[in-house]
Amino acid sequence: MIPLEAVLPAAAAGALIGLAVRAAMPARRDLASVLDRLDVSKTSGPTSSPLLAPATPTTAASLAAGSLQERVGTRLLGEFGGRLTLPAEDLNLLGISPAAHLGKRFLFALYGLLLPQLLQALLAMAGAPFPFAVPALFSLALAALFWLWPGKEVAREAAAARLIVRHAAASYLERVALARIANSGAAQALTQTAEVGDGFIFVRMRQVFHQADLSGVTVWDALKQLGDELGIPELTRPADTLALAGDGAAVYTTLQAQARQLRIALLTDAKAQANAASAAMILPVTFGIILMLVFVMIPITITILGS
Repeated sequence: MIPLEAVLPAAAAGALIGLAVRAAMPARRDLASVLDRLDVSKTSGPTSSPLLAPATPTTAASLAAGSLQERVGTRLLGEFGGRLTLPAEDLNLLGISPAAHLGKRFLFALYGLLLPQLLQALLAMAGAPFPFAVPALFSLALAALFWLWPGKEVAREAAAARLIVRHAAASYLERVALARIANSGAAQALTQTAEVGDGFIFVRMRQVFHQADLSGVTVWDALKQLGDELGIPELTRPADTLALAGDGAAVYTTLQAQARQLRIALLTDAKAQANAASAAMILPVTFGIILMLVFVMIPITITILGS
């Protein structure tokens, strides 16, 4: 019978390994919940533009009320903010504050750094310690992996959000073109068309247009600044076109051409993704066929050799 003193460290080590594997696995987030979060939290994160969301000064009360990630990230930004590179465009698009993102990365890296040391301590208690170099190398590797993982997750979510924005921008261009050919002014065409949409990017545009109206900034400059801040050039093109708004027919033709080019680009990207998915299935299908043939040929080969 295995003594209890040997079972408990092994069980604890297995639980820690399971937590590490679960933390390293990509979370399958529901896209609808991500978009709902975008609708609610667009004005919560600090940005570099006063038109997008003016940053509020950080106070001791707000730090105390924030999450652990926010508090840790704020302290790190205060100490090393000028030497750290963060995906500002992706964070602005997803409505995540730089402090929360940096705090999450630091806490993940700290967890990866300490996990092998805890396993080493548990194994030492069980009487089977590893050499010191082994957990040290694992600590550095896990810390680097867990530090990079939140950045990859943010990039993946931002890419999915930008794809939705590109589809919305194609429809927006066509509607603005129709409003412009109907003799609506440039500012009126942009603002009234944004009132029709219900996606998170239309909510963001309505907020920016309202702030631009209060600040005395033209709506096309506000839309261009929004596209630059979020890294979405599909929003800056109609702003550049309407900034030079002259004859309604000429603007209509230009906007329609931009919408057509955008839809062609989206169709090309969708075909490329479908081809990549089909190419990725070639190897598993080929391996399955070979494996099936092996299982079919084994009995025949044994029968032939035994006769």
